Amino acid sequence: MQEIRCGSCRRLLFKAAERAIADVIELKCPRCGTLNSLRPFEPFSERQERRPLEKTCSGNCSNKTP
Repeated sequence: MQEIRCGSCRRLLFKAAERAIADVIELKCPRCGTLNSLRPFEPFSERQERRPLEKTCSGNCSNKTP
C-alpha cells in the first residue's frame, strides 16, 4: 500500500494499492486547502504506439514521376 500525502502540509489523504490510480485524480486537502493532482505512475498498456517515420526522398530517388 502507498500513502498519498498532501504536497504542501504532508497530511495523509489516503492509502492506495499499487497501480490503483488509473486516471488523473484531484483532491483538496482538508487541512490546508491545497488542490493535489495525482496521475498514474505508468502509462496505460492500451496506449497506441507511435508509427515509425516513413523514409523520405532526399532528392536522389529513382521512382520520381515527371
